[in-house]
Amino acid sequence: MKQIKGKILKGRQIRNFIWLLSLLLLFFAFVQSGSAAVRKKNTSEPLIRVKLGKLHKKVEVAFVNNGHVKNSRGRRIRTIRGKSKFSWQLPSSKRRSVQYNNQTMTFEGNGNLFVFNGKKYRGKLVVKFTKSGALVVNHVGIEDYLRGVVGSEMGSLSPAESLKAQTIIARTYAYSNRGKHGRDGADVCDSTHCQVYKGVSSERDTINKAVDGTRGIIMISEGKPIETLYHATCGGMTSDNDKVFGGAPRSYLRRVLCPFCRNGSKYRWAKTLNLHELKAGLAKEKIHFNRLYDLGYESPGLMDRVAKVIFLTDKGEISIKGTTFRRLFNLNSTTFTLGNRNSVKNLISSAVEVPAKSRKEPQTNVAGKQHRTILAGIGNAASDGPPQLIIQTAKGLKRVTRPEEGWKTIACGLILAQPEKKEIATKPAPRATKPAAKSDSNGLVEKIEIFGRGFGHQVGLCQSGAIELGKRNWSYRQILPFYYSNVALRQLDY
Repeated sequence: MKQIKGKILKGRQIRNFIWLLSLLLLFFAFVQSGSAAVRKKNTSEPLIRVKLGKLHKKVEVAFVNNGHVKNSRGRRIRTIRGKSKFSWQLPSSKRRSVQYNNQTMTFEGNGNLFVFNGKKYRGKLVVKFTKSGALVVNHVGIEDYLRGVVGSEMGSLSPAESLKAQTIIARTYAYSNRGKHGRDGADVCDSTHCQVYKGVSSERDTINKAVDGTRGIIMISEGKPIETLYHATCGGMTSDNDKVFGGAPRSYLRRVLCPFCRNGSKYRWAKTLNLHELKAGLAKEKIHFNRLYDLGYESPGLMDRVAKVIFLTDKGEISIKGTTFRRLFNLNSTTFTLGNRNSVKNLISSAVEVPAKSRKEPQTNVAGKQHRTILAGIGNAASDGPPQLIIQTAKGLKRVTRPEEGWKTIACGLILAQPEKKEIATKPAPRATKPAAKSDSNGLVEKIEIFGRGFGHQVGLCQSGAIELGKRNWSYRQILPFYYSNVALRQLDY
């Protein structure tokens, strides 16, 4: 019995040991899975590599809460504490050796903050030192990156829903353009070439709320992140992507009528160029001439995108792209018209009132021809015609309410040489494709005046319009599909 009892006790001990061992294994498995989940949550947010400026001749790095420097192998080579900082400068003489030439260093601060050349950023800094200067790239989580972008691209006092719309398109742009600056070891840059990024200095409470409130949300079309182009002010109408940048047309970047950006920057603008300025600008494209006789442009319509500007010179006919013309003379957009403000004033001042009874159908039998500018009304009564019209003025398109005396129009009049009837046949002036440039007494152009609309490339979202829509209580889910067609929202899993 004692022997049997001993065997039973021994069997129970073995079972208890196996049971305890199983519990321990389950416990460790749970801890490991939990820590793995935490690691996944902390590391799965996409990192964006932002190139800060161009090549720098001077590099100064400090830390808010201490930090350290690592070499290209990941080995810590220096610790920086307190007010100490890392300094490097490109020698002024090419004969002097460059410190850390062809070396790459990583600067990481405690608390995920560092100061580069006086500006505070989040994430870490990777610097490659060369004989030409230092290439500086900020590695930062996409959500922290957005805190430094949205406030730089759209004012922090904009409506909350407008800021959310801007946040989503900025996130989508960064996500879909990873590797755009791959040659420099970066995804995007910090300028208008990509998106303006100023780091911590652009962060505000309103910006943080917009970023946190849309965390991970991007726009997609046909299952893929879209290219979310945007600009400051469209001036009343956006443009198709292929008409501006070339390439294949994007179904989500189609032209949209936008009557909401009237209060935006450069909604309407004007610029005057004299002949000297014109010659100096064109010389940059190796275009030279002595005398300019006339000029014109190719465009789908008045105040629409200019495809080509044409110059009639003593060297023959010369043409350049509208985008090149904009770049050479620092214009706000490529949607403009060329003309002379004074010619419009002169046309109005020389207009002659025509009695209603004389405004009849033109006669076919004309003995002699003589032209005159006439001022004619729409209809016989002041109440005739629509209550409002969109008028093309010297300062752009304007909505005008019918005046008390009724509508008046200016046209070129053909005076019929029949004294007994004294009829006038009116013929509307054709739409000008050549500008009324200001000429001297020899018929040579001495200056041109440019009238345009909008600020930026005018493709995608109009920021001024989006701000106005936010003031009208539109949500970001309404603002975004207004400017982008055939799109949907998707939330990234991180």
